[in-house]
Amino acid sequence: MSIYKIPLKYKKGKFKFSEHDAEQSEESLFLDYDTEYQTLTYDVPAYGNEITIYTVPREVMPKGLTALYGDGGELDKVELIREERTRLIYIRFKNAEEAEKAVLKFVKEQADRICAEIIGRKQKLARLFFGAFYDGAAVQMAAVTGTAEEMKAVTDYYRGDPDSADNSGNYPLETNMISLDDEALGVMLLCGSREYKNSLFKKAQAAAEERIKSVLDKTDKTDDFKFISEEWD
Repeated sequence: MSIYKIPLKYKKGKFKFSEHDAEQSEESLFLDYDTEYQTLTYDVPAYGNEITIYTVPREVMPKGLTALYGDGGELDKVELIREERTRLIYIRFKNAEEAEKAVLKFVKEQADRICAEIIGRKQKLARLFFGAFYDGAAVQMAAVTGTAEEMKAVTDYYRGDPDSADNSGNYPLETNMISLDDEALGVMLLCGSREYKNSLFKKAQAAAEERIKSVLDKTDKTDDFKFISEEWD
């Protein structure tokens, strides 16, 4: 178990973990790293929500941590950088309005990425699902595609039950599910107000679903095509 401290106030700029001295800071973000389970846990300074980041390799801690400070020297963001992948660890929101603006912008960009991937596959779709899950900590939003051939395979497996075709879990999720960056979205929701996070998730869910629906005008579909929205548990 190790504790890594990142100053909440420093100077404007982007700094690697080794480039600032947290011991000289009165207030810090305390990152609790569990070496055995490779998890990173901390309490959000402004709101007290606890955040846990999973599967953080030992070899990137703490050298992969990078802190970004804004004009006033306030800690705005902490990222974990490993080779080509950048993971959001912490983000500072001044208020609920700023959090909502950032989250909705993020999910729309992510939904656009999903749409581009669906279009790029050039499949004739019989089903397109949009599913979401949130329990206050873990979050998931994703699209699941289903071609006519895959839908037939599903209904054949369930002996002709037509309802089986309308359940995304019956399709090959490893290849057909296209997810938002759930980890980053979860961090953003928990870095905001505790009282507001559930309603913000609902707004994010609605925004992502509406964006993904827009792909329907740009894809080939069967005559019996359905777009289905699901609440996952």
